Order: sequence, then C-alpha cells, then structure tokens
Amino acid sequence: MPRAAILTLGCKVNQYESAFLAETLTRLGCQLVAPTAAPDLVVVNTCTVTAAADRQTRQYIRRLARRRPETAVLVTGCYAQRAPEELAALPGVRGVLGNREKTRLREIFAELHQPAAPVIQVGSIAQAQSLEPMPITSFFGHTRAFVKIQDGCQNYCSYCIIPHVRGPCRSLPRAQIIDQLRQLTSRGYREIVLTGINLGKYGHDQPPGESLAGLVEELARAGLPGRYRLSSLEPQEVTPALLRQLAAWPQFCPHFHLPLQSGSAVMLNRMRRPYGPEEFRELVNQIRQYFPQAAVGVDVLVGFPGETEFDLAHTRNLIDALPISYLHVFPFSPRPGTPAALMPQTVTGTEMKRRAQGLRELGKQKKLAFYQQQVGQEFEVLIERCSSGPPERMTGLSANYLRLVMKDDGQGVNRLVRARLVQIVGDEAIALPS
Repeated sequence: MPRAAILTLGCKVNQYESAFLAETLTRLGCQLVAPTAAPDLVVVNTCTVTAAADRQTRQYIRRLARRRPETAVLVTGCYAQRAPEELAALPGVRGVLGNREKTRLREIFAELHQPAAPVIQVGSIAQAQSLEPMPITSFFGHTRAFVKIQDGCQNYCSYCIIPHVRGPCRSLPRAQIIDQLRQLTSRGYREIVLTGINLGKYGHDQPPGESLAGLVEELARAGLPGRYRLSSLEPQEVTPALLRQLAAWPQFCPHFHLPLQSGSAVMLNRMRRPYGPEEFRELVNQIRQYFPQAAVGVDVLVGFPGETEFDLAHTRNLIDALPISYLHVFPFSPRPGTPAALMPQTVTGTEMKRRAQGLRELGKQKKLAFYQQQVGQEFEVLIERCSSGPPERMTGLSANYLRLVMKDDGQGVNRLVRARLVQIVGDEAIALPS
C-alpha cells in the first residue's frame, strides 16, 4: 500500500480541498501518513498570497528532495496555478495540477512515479463558470469540518493575486451544500465552517435573488444538527439582511473575521477597497448590536506603497476604538501581475517589521481585553484536544471563538460541554465545567 501525505498551506478553502485530495488518495489505495513519516508521495497544496508563502513551498520541496529523493511530489493550489513551470523545475516534482484540475488526481496518479517529464495540467481559470463539487465524507485530522460553498473573487484589490488564480465567483447549489452538511453531521462532526474565497458573494452566479442571507435562512429551516461558523467575509458584503438571518439562526457561532487592511481612507483607496474607515466602524458596531459577545477578528496589511506614519496612526486609532477581538497582521508583499507590484515601495523591510510588530502588540492587548470581558460567562465548548499531561488538560473552542482550557475529564474529544470562564492566567483562559 503506497504511503501518501498532504502538506497544506494557506486558507480554509485549501484545507477543505486537501480533505478532498486525502479521500481521493485513500480510494486509490494509499495509506495516509504525516509528511514526516517517510511517504512515497507528498501532495503540496500551495498558497501564493505572499512571497513568503511561495518561498515556504520551494524550501519544503527542496528539503524533501535532499532528505528523501525517492519521494514523488505533486504540487497543486494557487502557486501551481500561477507558476506551474517554475514548480515543475524543482527537484522531486512529478506533477503540477491547477486549482480546477485538483479533481483529476485520480487520472494522473499512476503517472507520478514514471521517469518521464513531470505531468503538468494547469488550464485557464479565468473563464470558469461553475463550481465543480469536491464532496467529502470526513475531514481527516480535524475535529471541526470545513465545507467549501463558494470559490473565486472579482474584487481585484490592487495588491491581490487571488482573482487571477481562483477565477470568477462560483457557488455550490443549496441542495448540494445541505447534502454535504448532512453527510458530515451524520459522521459526528459537531461544528462546520462554511468557507469560500469570497464567501459573501455566495449565490451571485445562481438564479436571481440567491444570496448568502438566503442560504442561511434555508439552513436554519433545514433542522441540521451541530453548530455553524462562517469564514472571512468582506466588510461590504456583511449586509443588514445577512445579520438579521444570522441572528435568527440559533446554531450560528457569533464570530466574524473581516479584512480591514487599513484604517486610512487614502490607503483603502489605493488598495481599491470599496469602503471607508467610517463604514467599517459602523459595521463593527452593528455586529456587536446583534451579537453582544461576538468575536470580531480583523486582517491588517502594513507597509503598503505610500503608507505614512499618519496612515498607520489612522489604522491604530480605528482598531483601538473598536471592540476588536484579535488581529492578523500581514506585511505587504508585492505580487507580480498586480498594480501594487508596480508602485514605488516607500516602506523599508526594517520599518515594515517595526510597524507589523506594533500592530501585533495592539492585537494582543485587544485579545486580552476581549477575554477578560468574558470572565464569569458560561459557554458551550467543543473539545478539540486532550493532553496526556501532567497535568491532564483539555482544550476547546467556544462559539464566540474563545480558546478555553480545563481539567481533562477523561471523556475524549469531539463533544460539546458547558463550561464557565473563571480566570485568565498568562496566555491561557481557564474554565470549569458548569
């Protein structure tokens, strides 16, 4: 039985698609193992959103070729879609598949150990008109399951390569989504994350009137077990209609992740972001009106060409003034083929690191404040990990995205328990069963 491993880089959509690839390999007779467990084949599912992501992919493949030259490597994902020949030239690479060609793994599997030139199947994604289903029955290695219901993006922000490697917006029909959710909940998954490249655009390619709000209304009526979370949403797509439907869905986890990128109106305009700082401020406050205990996470991009200390101060002040729960901070990385790559880079690497570190410190402060506000509250917690200790502890996730630690009760993972957050000790939130 061949031994196969999957290395996943990047977003939740990639993680879902890796679960599909894992099931495909299993059906082909492979034994799934960790990438460190001497596999015969490694599938590298890549990200290309930053230069660092590209570099991480190349470093891993070269390191694997040195340590295990007999291992075949198949590269897929966004980096593969963008630069297939570049990846095919790396040592050990036997195949490169584009994002739409991920479903063809079965067809080329036998060729991956042939001595011929690497198999390259990367077609144009710009004209993709439908979302090809990638159904899964389990989510290998995860307690929570993800389900991809949308792909593609047409926002064309000036710094972003994703529309070029993911294609236009496409959505999975409601019936297929519900079938997928029933399959996973019947397998015992207690929480499912609905995800997409531009999730808020769900339904825009479907019959007139279809929307993410309409899908949420349908899911609330479907009577599915478990709880449900949404992945990242563009601020302009979190509409009052969507918030109303989410508030009416008892199984919705009150957790929103929003890419702000900058608190400066000048920078948002240069980035081609279709909202301003005040609109973002109003949205976050509106979310908290509907969901007083909601976690609101924010992406921030620092060092964009032309960003001044004045722009950075606007970003810090906006975040500081809002009930933000955590930050993801990314230094600007020029992507070939985007308008921002042609802009003069005005922020040095050293200065970019300084700015990013300052915002990360602010993020830690916001996260601590959010956790402290929740002390004394009771939550439904999904147990995800148990440590063998000592001390014996278990860790779980609340609906509003609190990572809670409590004494292990010996009942294992993948179950929902009631717990009360009692104190914050260092970086840990300590809870007791209630």
